[in-house]
Amino acid sequence: MAPHSNTQTSAAVAAFDRAGTILAEYMTPEELAGELGICKRTLDRWHASRSGPPRVTVGRRPLYRRDAVAQWLRKREEDFSDGARHRARKRGA
Repeated sequence: MAPHSNTQTSAAVAAFDRAGTILAEYMTPEELAGELGICKRTLDRWHASRSGPPRVTVGRRPLYRRDAVAQWLRKREEDFSDGARHRARKRGA
């Protein structure tokens, strides 16, 4: 079995445990990393550089709210599509 499939199984169990609770709309770093197709360390680096999705810490456990992550992704899409082309034109001009 692949190493990260155990992580996916653990994340699925954690999500099932939270179903119907106040934390149902939150994801663990492992769950979010799996959905984004990145490793958990990337999330840690993004957090350290303040460039990642917003998160809340409950106890010692960071959690990501699904709506906040979706909003963060939309913002990145808008920033990339509008700002990057504009900056590239300035450099090339």
